[in-house]
Amino acid sequence: LLTTVASTECPEEAEALLAKAQELMVRHAIDEAMLVQGGRGPRDQVGTEIVVVQAPYATAKASLLGSVARANQCRTVMGPAGNGAQRCVVVGHHADIANVRTLFNALSLHAVRSMLDTPVPPDDTPRRFRHAFLLAYAARVGQRLREAGEAARADARAGREHGSEVAVVLARRDAEVDQALRDAYPRTRSARTTASSGAGW
Repeated sequence: LLTTVASTECPEEAEALLAKAQELMVRHAIDEAMLVQGGRGPRDQVGTEIVVVQAPYATAKASLLGSVARANQCRTVMGPAGNGAQRCVVVGHHADIANVRTLFNALSLHAVRSMLDTPVPPDDTPRRFRHAFLLAYAARVGQRLREAGEAARADARAGREHGSEVAVVLARRDAEVDQALRDAYPRTRSARTTASSGAGW
């Protein structure tokens, strides 16, 4: 599904395939979490992974990573890495981090290709337009991923005999990630990235 997302020229098809891929990943993650809860699988520990996002447009590309991470129960801490790059630390359970890595790699290719295929209006600059384009892409993809993930989690709660247990397990996993983030980075702050090109957005 993600290979097709990266190659399709139809935005509607890309969104539908992306949502399906996210749904399958979330369902698999829930199944694994419930196996662990039942003592039938190894416990998935919280860990970190460093992703260095290279220039150009590193801040906007890092926003895409943050959107993908949030949709998959991970958190992201970002900071400058020199030469215009962004050093991003993804915090989450190892299985969720693997999903983030897979999605981000596929979506990065699709985002950049879509950006380059979109003509820059004559009254705009390529840098402003493309920066805004990538930020809007990250926002839209994040929304679509969160919707697909929430739908999959709601289906899991409704379709299991002990739906409340699913909710408890997922809440516990979220709390573990939040605690790991606080332990590793006790002094973080939220940052906003703005777009100056309405056409690009």
